[in-house]
Amino acid sequence: MANMKNDIVIYDYIIIGGGTSGAVAARRLAEGKDHYNVCLIEAGPSHEGIDNSRMPGGLPALFQENLIDWGYEMVPQKGCGNRVLAASRGRVLGGCSALNGTVFTRGAKADYDRIADMGNPGWSWNDMMPYFKASETFHPAEWHQADLSAHGTDGPLHTEPQPLAPISEKVLESFIDQGFEYKPDMFIQGEYEGVGHAVRTIHNGVRTTSADFVHNCKMANLTVKTNTYVDRIILEKNNTNNRENREYKAVGVKVHDNTNSQGITIKARKEIILSAGAYNSPIILMHSGIGRRDHLTEMNIDCKIDLPGVGENLLDHPIVYTSYQLKDPNLTLDRFFYHSPDTLALSIKEWHDTKTGPMTKFIFGCFALKRIDKTIQDPIWEAAKSEQQCDDPTGQLPNQPHIEFFNTELYIVPPDLHPQSPSNGEGVFTLITLLCGPQARGTVRLSSSDPTSKPIIDHAYFDNDLDVAVLAEGCRLAHEVLMKGRGTKDIIIGAWPKTTSYPTDLNGWKEHVRALSGTCCHASGTCKMAPNNDPMGVVDNRLRVRNVEGLRVADVSILPILNSGHPQAPAYAIGEKVAHMVLQDAETGKSF
Repeated sequence: MANMKNDIVIYDYIIIGGGTSGAVAARRLAEGKDHYNVCLIEAGPSHEGIDNSRMPGGLPALFQENLIDWGYEMVPQKGCGNRVLAASRGRVLGGCSALNGTVFTRGAKADYDRIADMGNPGWSWNDMMPYFKASETFHPAEWHQADLSAHGTDGPLHTEPQPLAPISEKVLESFIDQGFEYKPDMFIQGEYEGVGHAVRTIHNGVRTTSADFVHNCKMANLTVKTNTYVDRIILEKNNTNNRENREYKAVGVKVHDNTNSQGITIKARKEIILSAGAYNSPIILMHSGIGRRDHLTEMNIDCKIDLPGVGENLLDHPIVYTSYQLKDPNLTLDRFFYHSPDTLALSIKEWHDTKTGPMTKFIFGCFALKRIDKTIQDPIWEAAKSEQQCDDPTGQLPNQPHIEFFNTELYIVPPDLHPQSPSNGEGVFTLITLLCGPQARGTVRLSSSDPTSKPIIDHAYFDNDLDVAVLAEGCRLAHEVLMKGRGTKDIIIGAWPKTTSYPTDLNGWKEHVRALSGTCCHASGTCKMAPNNDPMGVVDNRLRVRNVEGLRVADVSILPILNSGHPQAPAYAIGEKVAHMVLQDAETGKSF
């Protein structure tokens, strides 16, 4: 149990943020052999009773309800026609794992080896593999050729491959026909090219999330506080002799909840781990006096630690939507969602009654990775090669992909594009093209000194012409696969909506990219892990915040570059790894 002193609750460890990484770290710290007292603080509600989260097909309703989303938006994105895009983040126990696309992919091996080579020892592919496996219990399927040696077998997170709808089988056939090597479990094995299946965080028709790490744990030394908002981290001048002469020490947090708006103090005897995500982790640091001095001064916040990298290096995977109408509407799942309100209601009822039917799966089909350096013919690419005097101006290594492709099993585009749903019996699917190695770097800034105010988020999508060139080539390649591939060439009627058409030249595909782009909600990078000689670094390779004793950041905000694909699996691994490091340091007495 936690200790009380002068009405202040004291724990050994405080974790800020009950999302994908934070809940994992809390569970692992609490179950350690020393039985430390751990407090996990989540701003949102408990995950219990939120059926549209546990129901894999319920994601659209979650975003419409806006109950467990922070409701952030980006500033108008100049590269996207000044559109204002949603910047969705989970505000619930489980965080983004409760409202993401359930895709559980690790990225390419070279992603992690490259991170390690950037001065971050301990983060290579081989280093990360035990942490990838630790969270997972994989449930194989007879139809799926899984590499069982690469999967975990006893973690709280239950995963499985997802059976494909008929349209996804056709798309898979076309990718293979057009030269993509079929690698069924490639997204777990760290491959960088090919086509295969993405494992999902779904089991027996129910989404599994990081909330499963702490739900019903029944550990007396683990306290989970939901609906509790962290205003700031309490820093005190560090008068102890610490090895690295850290000027301040993190000793607690100031929070408020539904019953006490004046604020409550919770203190940490050992460490505080900040796991609030790529938007909220830098926000909390800045409200605590850690960040770029001139920005904090502008916000009337006393700057204790001048760390200019806080809120910089904002990364994401921009995506582009290209939609196709089919001759046979039964190939897609549109009939279960759009064709009549009754069919959607029946599908939801089936899930509630039996956990079967179309709502048991998320609407993504097969996935592919591709390099485009051998096919792209764009003056922007050639000029960048000449300027940088290199073969690949994106900086991707030869064993890193440029593009990820995946298809939907029904029609979907961003809400801001005012989609025309196929409500008259049509069958439509969307091919999504994702940029793996974006050049764009955005920012997260405070809008005021009020800790509850929404941040200013700018992803700077397509401010770099090279990103547009690579994505346009990816869209062109995908379109070629679908229009020439054996599985799809004879079943596509044309573009959707019917009033549109596909581009026919390079400039047309670039316009397509800017007009039909969106976010994959893969925000990361804003508390970059880097060696001390990088002035924009925020944490070291053990995730310790510079010049502060007793404070670490552990979520995807620490990634200096994004993995190729989807960051859910890395987020779980970061939670596992930080807990291991904290326990290791506590045992040796060399934490800071």
